[in-house]
Amino acid sequence: MRSERKMAQRTRWSGQVSIAEEVISSIASIAAQEVEGISKLKGTAADGLAALLNSEKRRGVAAQLTKDQTIRIRLKAVIRYGYPISEVAKKVQAKVKQEIEGMTGLRVSAVDVYVQELDTSEMKSLPKEGKP
Repeated sequence: MRSERKMAQRTRWSGQVSIAEEVISSIASIAAQEVEGISKLKGTAADGLAALLNSEKRRGVAAQLTKDQTIRIRLKAVIRYGYPISEVAKKVQAKVKQEIEGMTGLRVSAVDVYVQELDTSEMKSLPKEGKP
């Protein structure tokens, strides 16, 4: 005797889903900061003022929808001293692209990483020569 499987019917819905650039920037910010070697993301003074006024924590990240309906991300990063800058930047690019595409279904055309400075705060103080 042949058993019949019940299949759920998919109903097609009409409508549109819109994702704000700010949401995409938030995803990019979180993803970038998960990469080992990233100390923080750093925006300009204007970014800081805008973040204070809007209670936003996306300093140093900008998402832009391009004409061909893809996303371009620009990140301003601070890298921890001792980590290979180019490797950390490549990992950030890959992680941000993966997270945005996975969460939104949008295609990321570019992730530009601008290294603004090195974080030396975790460097241990070295004793000066001639002193114990």
